[in-house]
Amino acid sequence: MGFNVSLISFFVLIIAYLIVVEIFTVLFRLTGLREDKARFQAISCMTNSGFTTKESELILNSVARRHLARIMMIFGYLFAVTGVSILVNLFIRSSGDQFNWWTIGYSVFFLIVIIILTRSKWIIRRFDRMVERLARNKSKGAFCNNVRILEMFQDKLIAEVFITCLPPEITGKTLLEMNFRHTYKLNVLLIKRGNLIIDHVVASDQIIQGDRIVIYGPKDKVVELFKDKI
Repeated sequence: MGFNVSLISFFVLIIAYLIVVEIFTVLFRLTGLREDKARFQAISCMTNSGFTTKESELILNSVARRHLARIMMIFGYLFAVTGVSILVNLFIRSSGDQFNWWTIGYSVFFLIVIIILTRSKWIIRRFDRMVERLARNKSKGAFCNNVRILEMFQDKLIAEVFITCLPPEITGKTLLEMNFRHTYKLNVLLIKRGNLIIDHVVASDQIIQGDRIVIYGPKDKVVELFKDKI
């Protein structure tokens, strides 16, 4: 493998690495993680650098996230081995006469591509929407009533729930009629219904399909009611 080919391979590897991290960031987010936590976990898994005990609970407490983390660790190992191999090859073949205008041109081109991929919010948003759409189509309802964890407190959590599949237990009933707090041990903190935000939830309120609700309570009760594996 020549010097220029090795250099191009190295830059291509970096771009592939960034794309894989972004894909898994979206997948982690679809399992319920907040955007910043999803990206942190994706980078941690890819670099095999580990994460704090508190953060690791977000992965270990979810079957779907553990599966994604295992796949990412394998990708991270493969990228690391490939990257070291390419760098060693570059070091062996590097010499003064290898640096020419083609080398500079390749380097500048790939650096511009990398900067665009990491800095362009428009490209990132479009790419994320495409990945999310494909993931939802392939998952066949796996993201029904997607629960996004906002914060965890031992066995309890604050979460945002996207009501796409209304549980029959709460259909057509007010919080008072189903004795929501007593039956499910959950507190509804906020309901977002379209452009309407109900930040003072009362017993006469209902949860309907399409709502986004912020809820507090035991993790197992959230799973039981909304049927999401968090």
